[in-house]
Amino acid sequence: MEITSIGLDLNTLTPTGRLIGVQIKSGKSYFKESQDDHIIFRGSSRHLEYWLNHSIPVIIVIYDQVSDIAYWQQVDKTTIILTAKSFKLKIPKKNVLQDTDRYTLSNIALFKNRYQYKLWQLQSSIDQIRLLLKRKQLYLYVEIDGIPGSDEYHITLVAMDEDCNSYPEVFYNWDFDDPNRFEYNFYTVIGQSLKEGLNDTLPWADLFIDGGEFTDELLMKRIVGDALSFGQEEFIQDVARLVEKNSFLELACYLRDSYYFKLELKANQLSQAFLQMDAFLNKEPIVKNRLYL
Repeated sequence: MEITSIGLDLNTLTPTGRLIGVQIKSGKSYFKESQDDHIIFRGSSRHLEYWLNHSIPVIIVIYDQVSDIAYWQQVDKTTIILTAKSFKLKIPKKNVLQDTDRYTLSNIALFKNRYQYKLWQLQSSIDQIRLLLKRKQLYLYVEIDGIPGSDEYHITLVAMDEDCNSYPEVFYNWDFDDPNRFEYNFYTVIGQSLKEGLNDTLPWADLFIDGGEFTDELLMKRIVGDALSFGQEEFIQDVARLVEKNSFLELACYLRDSYYFKLELKANQLSQAFLQMDAFLNKEPIVKNRLYL
């Protein structure tokens, strides 16, 4: 089976050197247990042991020859369900193998499972968490950057303790030695929630805009207000069309290629709990060995 037949264009891919094990299955028998939102894949205990103990992450891909669609799911302890005889794996129908999955698969290639990735998220942000708890609040500056000829958008985040009114200056004119400035990046596509993307990137903070909890709907209202402030008749028609589509990403980049806005960050319970766990993990144990083999 050619890779291009399951939604990937080899001409658009850049080699990364990262490895993922892929087990591809095809045929009607693999779609017998198809539910509304997922497909049940069943495998043997022998295969499961091999995949879980493999030195690289493993994903299962099942290919529907009739619809020409391939679905995938990672095999790890958080996704498999043990049965009396073997195991089963729920493969979400939203996990259609396509070009945009390269970002998700890239993360899987770096971390063998979701647990390791989420732990790394917290560990790599420990300085930011400590600063946030010390300052009580940080400012998060967000840039939505449209990618020409694509339905993807690049999101750049800058967290800092300085309240700045010139948003582009935050991104393009800053002190490289500022220890209280932290940057994050991710991609999103039309139809995905920006709030969920922000929460997934900064799980240790709650987001606020103008004193209220941040939502995609509040951001849409702000973008609409900015677009309509020009008072142009053609703007009004286009804005109404994009609002009806609920496409705030398109709307944000309607007047220009990029859109900027500011949020407030406040520490949540996860930030406090992680610092407590980090202190425990770094504490020298009194009992040197509790394992007797």
